[in-house]
Amino acid sequence: MHVLDALKDTPAQIVDDFGTVVIQIPMAMALLGPLAGLPGCEGNGAWAWFTRPEVRGIYLEEDHEVLGRVIVADLRAAVYRHGHHAAGQALVDELLKRSPEFAAMWELGEVALVRSTRKTLLHPRAGRLDLQCDVVLSPNTGNRLFLHRPQPGTDAAERLAFLHVVGNETFTADGARSPYGPPEGPLVS
Repeated sequence: MHVLDALKDTPAQIVDDFGTVVIQIPMAMALLGPLAGLPGCEGNGAWAWFTRPEVRGIYLEEDHEVLGRVIVADLRAAVYRHGHHAAGQALVDELLKRSPEFAAMWELGEVALVRSTRKTLLHPRAGRLDLQCDVVLSPNTGNRLFLHRPQPGTDAAERLAFLHVVGNETFTADGARSPYGPPEGPLVS
């Protein structure tokens, strides 16, 4: 928690071994939408990626297959690590039923851990963001800290600074702040 508190300008969140978002700081919510604490599978990154098409709308379309395969390979690695974990197996079973794309990627049998990767997001408020997504593993818990930092040589730092200011605020047509919060539909990393 101390590390998260120190990262107020960097989108950061903690994700459990099966990909469920446990904690998000406000910048992560502004970038990716609120996911922590959602009921059932709704706060899980794999679930969101494969069952809610709007989630991948902020990523370049040409990156969708690679990102999907990374998500599936990482989930498979977690399932193997945990053996007969009921919640992990239930997530996989539901994804196999709900998403033919997930089922096809699961059938590939790929196993890998999520690593630091470059991502380009087309954010509805901040525009194009060229980011580096770094992953820091906690060996004791299996939880991972995901950090999204700007790529050097791009304007992503300025765009993230803008997003930090506007956060999840929404405004009415006359420019006043809306009391209703951000548009519906969280987005995912």
